[in-house]
Amino acid sequence: MSLIRPTTGRVRSPFSEVRDTERQATLFVVATSAVAASVMATAALLVTLGFGA
Repeated sequence: MSLIRPTTGRVRSPFSEVRDTERQATLFVVATSAVAASVMATAALLVTLGFGA
C-alpha cells in the first residue's frame, strides 16, 4: 500500500474494494475519536480553569 501514489494498472479483486471500504470506515472512526478526545480535553481544561458551568 502506498500513501503517496495509488497503485494503478493492476487488476483489482472484489476483496480489495471491501478492504478499501473497511479502511475508510476505520479512518472515519479514528478521526471522530480524535476530535471527540480533543473536545473533551478542551472542556476539561476549561472546567479546571473555572470557565465551565
